[in-house]
Amino acid sequence: MFGGFDVITLRGRDIRMPEPCVLAVGKFESIHLGHRALIGEVVRLAKDNGLASALIVFEPHPYRVLSDSGYKPLFTGPERARLVEGLGVDYMVEHHFDADFAALSGCFFGQKLINELQARIVVVGKGYRFGRGREGTVDTLRLFADVVEVGVNETSTSAIRGLLSENKLTEAEGLLGFPFFIIGDVTPGQRLGRTIGFPTINLYPCEEKYLPVDGVYATRVVIDNKKYRGVTNIGVRPTVADKGAPRSVETYLLDFEGGELYGKDIRVEFLSFIRLERRFDSLEALQVQIAKDCKKVAEL
Repeated sequence: MFGGFDVITLRGRDIRMPEPCVLAVGKFESIHLGHRALIGEVVRLAKDNGLASALIVFEPHPYRVLSDSGYKPLFTGPERARLVEGLGVDYMVEHHFDADFAALSGCFFGQKLINELQARIVVVGKGYRFGRGREGTVDTLRLFADVVEVGVNETSTSAIRGLLSENKLTEAEGLLGFPFFIIGDVTPGQRLGRTIGFPTINLYPCEEKYLPVDGVYATRVVIDNKKYRGVTNIGVRPTVADKGAPRSVETYLLDFEGGELYGKDIRVEFLSFIRLERRFDSLEALQVQIAKDCKKVAEL
């Protein structure tokens, strides 16, 4: 699932593929089960036809440019790259997306895929639309290359976001094919957790990253390819932090006996919702509640 295959990433506005390819086209925000079925078809076709396999994604997310500048994708670019690494793709093209690019006609976009990205076969989901005003269709693409439409299941990123917002983590995992996760570097916090017997590791994710609702979660934490049970709080830590503090992801590891983790790259996978974040009247009351949370996670 994560890693195990080298992917060459090409980034920018004027990208040229170094070799002919089978190219998957789409938003690919979450690399969910439907996306992976489509990408799997790209890899198969590439092998059968002696071509490279490639995936084009857009940064920033098109929805941020066209509809809502505050939109937060489920996964950051680096997180999505981790997901793609395990799928056997040769190239990932991160094409810059802005208003000028969105204004390209469907025909111009199709020509770009052929002339600059050397797409010999283009793979898209059923009913794929693209270009200015979504004028481009699969028939437009067929003017320039062979096109394969993949009829994947009805998985959608918006449905996954809805489930996460309702704390339905198991159902979201069923659509993703893996637990929702956050990847980041451990950063120094206030070290208050140590004073109440629950030292935590702290992540401050990218501000453009989607986070579930503020609360406490049972998590699985991956550090140096080893897995640990965790109790994770998402939120602003109202008991100990000043008003207006940024949202953070703070995790207490139930069974970790290693040393300092500052600067380490870790992955926090969200398995189950425990409770909403709330303010406590004292550190002692917070300590009691954390102990209860840990017991519940251990039982899970």
